[in-house]
Amino acid sequence: MSRNNTNSVNNTNSVNNTTASVRTIVDQYQANCARINQMADLCEAEQRTRTEQENAEYEALTRENAVLQMRMQAAAARHMAQNPNALADANRLLRDNMQEGRQTQIMFTPDLVMVADGTSGGIIPLNIQDILDPLTEGLILDKVGLPMPTGLAGDYVWPTYEAVEATIAGEGVELTDTKINMSKLTAQPQRVGVAIPVTRQTIIQTQGIIETIVKRLMPQAVAMLLNKVLFSTTKATGATSLVGPFVGKAATATAMSATPTFADFVKLKAAVLASGVDGTNLCWVMTQAQKAIAEATPKDAGSGIMVCEQDHIAGIPVFCTHYIGEGYIGLGDWRYQPMGLFGDISFIVDPYSQARKDAVDFVLNCNYGTTTLRPEAFALGKVAVDPGK
Repeated sequence: MSRNNTNSVNNTNSVNNTTASVRTIVDQYQANCARINQMADLCEAEQRTRTEQENAEYEALTRENAVLQMRMQAAAARHMAQNPNALADANRLLRDNMQEGRQTQIMFTPDLVMVADGTSGGIIPLNIQDILDPLTEGLILDKVGLPMPTGLAGDYVWPTYEAVEATIAGEGVELTDTKINMSKLTAQPQRVGVAIPVTRQTIIQTQGIIETIVKRLMPQAVAMLLNKVLFSTTKATGATSLVGPFVGKAATATAMSATPTFADFVKLKAAVLASGVDGTNLCWVMTQAQKAIAEATPKDAGSGIMVCEQDHIAGIPVFCTHYIGEGYIGLGDWRYQPMGLFGDISFIVDPYSQARKDAVDFVLNCNYGTTTLRPEAFALGKVAVDPGK
C-alpha cells in the first residue's frame, strides 16, 4: 500500500515537473520571438538591414529557438506517456476557451499512423502543421481611410447644395434673386450574410477544430465582400445601393500607357485635384502586379528613380487589392465614401433547422450601407493592352 502511494506521488511530481519545464521553455521561446520582432520593427522603421551585432544576436536567438522546439517536443511526449488523458483534457480546454472567447495555445507533436500494407508506407510519421488560412490578398478596407461607423440606425442623409455666384451691379440697381439648389445623399443598408452548415460527424472527427475555422472564416468572408464592393469596377452580385465609387467609371476611364509613365499618374492626380479635393487624403488603388510594374518603370531617363518608390507614386501612398481588376488604377479620397454597419452583427449557431441532415448551421448576418458623397473625388485609369502580349 505504501509503495503504491509512493509511486502515485512520484508520478504526480513527474507530471508537475514536466508541466513546469514546458512552461519555462515556452516562456523563453516567446521571449526570443519578441526580441526578433523588436529587431525587425527597428530595421523596418529605420529602413535598413541588420547590423553586424544584430546579425549575431539574431543567429543566436534562432539557434536557441531550434533547441527549445526540440525540448518542447520531448517534454510533450513524456507528458503524453505519463498522462494518457492529456489529449482529452486539451480538447476540453480548447472548447471551454472557445466558448469564453479566450486564446488557446496548442502544440501538436509528431505521432505515428499505422497503415494496412507496407507499400503504403508501413509506419509513417504524421507531422501536423499549422492550419493554412485561405489566400486573402488585398483586404485594404481598413487602410485607405474611409469612415466606418458602427451601430447605426435609421436614415443617414447628407444634404448637398450647389455653389452660387455673385453678380456685379451698378449703384442703386436691384439685385436679382439667386436660388440655392438643394438635394440629398442617403446610405441605404443592404443585408450581408454567410451560412455554413457543418455535419456533426465533421465536428466530432475534428474534435471541435472545425468550429474555430468556421468562426474565423465567416467574418473574413464579410470583409472580402466589402472590399470587393468598394474597389471593384462592377457591382457585386445582388447589390443595389451597396456599390463603390469606381462602378460606372470603367466606360469612361482615363486611358493610360501599356506601361504607365509618371506623367500618366500625374494626369490622373490632376483630374481629381481639379475638382477641388485638397489632396491630403488621396491614395492609389491597384493590383500587386500593376504596382510591381510601376516599381520597375523609370521616372525619367538616367535618374535611376522609379515611378513607384517606398510605396508612393507622385507623393501619394499606394494600396493593393486584386478586387479592382487587372489593368485598372484607381485614385480617390476615401473620406467621401463612408461605409457604416447598421445595427449589430448577428452570429447564430443553429443545431435544429438541419437536424434531418445531422448538421449544425452557422449563420452570420449584418447590414452595411455606403454612399459616394463626391464622385469627382475619385478617378479611374485604364492601362492599354500591351500589343506584345
